[in-house]
Amino acid sequence: MPKTRDSLTLTQLRYFTRVAELGSMTAAADELFVAQSGVSTAMHQLEKSLGATLFIRRRSKGVILTEQGRAFHTAALRVLDSVDDAVSALSPGQLTGTLAAGCFTTLAPYWLPEVLEQLQTSSPSLTCTIHEVTADRVVSLLQRRDIEIALTYDFDYGRDIDFERITEAPIYAAVTEDDPLAERTSVSLGELSRLPLILLDMDKSTNYFLSLFRDAHLRPMVHQKFESMEVVRSMVARGHGYTILNQRPAHDFTNDGRRLVRLPISGVRSHLQTGVAYRSGEPLSMKSRAFLNACRNALLQE
Repeated sequence: MPKTRDSLTLTQLRYFTRVAELGSMTAAADELFVAQSGVSTAMHQLEKSLGATLFIRRRSKGVILTEQGRAFHTAALRVLDSVDDAVSALSPGQLTGTLAAGCFTTLAPYWLPEVLEQLQTSSPSLTCTIHEVTADRVVSLLQRRDIEIALTYDFDYGRDIDFERITEAPIYAAVTEDDPLAERTSVSLGELSRLPLILLDMDKSTNYFLSLFRDAHLRPMVHQKFESMEVVRSMVARGHGYTILNQRPAHDFTNDGRRLVRLPISGVRSHLQTGVAYRSGEPLSMKSRAFLNACRNALLQE
């Protein structure tokens, strides 16, 4: 048994977690604004104190965790989260430090400013850094611990990611104001399937929109695909087809000044949940819980 466990420091743990997550002592030193030699020495002392080899050091290729290192990494993160929560508990409502969070790219323009305003009001001493992410990056950023929590849709992120629902996303079709459908009060998927679709093409979002037709045993006529919602809206406003979207801007004008008309889709629910994703099996820290509460207040205030 190691005889020097009492010599472990929080600084060593913080250095260790960043080295583990970045796979490089040099990268960790740069991020932490300390000398590389300081990080290297701290890791050597940590391994000596534990009597364990935490890293496999590869010349010019960084480091990777050993089996012992992976187990220690999981436990070290829990310790650091508990320390942050313990400090925050001394001043309830006055969270300090930094929270790294994510926001799904199409949700960000509509909800992120309000979420940050809510968070600033509830926890003015907490600094929140935001990563704008697509669905395919949510899992990797959470697993690498680049972010702690993400405001996103309930896509299939796998068993390692938990999701807490806040609300169901709306769904509607959009056409140009000159389209004959613009005079209607609603439209069916069957009618839409016979028209050219301008598809918002963003990894899991693409499959979601197409699944609406598959579930109705229909096949849409995909005319164009774009990764930008504003490009999709502008194409529709110029009469190149229709689109299906979830988020509703405060006005129906595109960036080039043309107007869209939104139509409910009869007989269709989105079944797409908006909420927060986080690592499974780990309780939310007080900082992440504050972010969740800010998201809930923003999304439910309507």
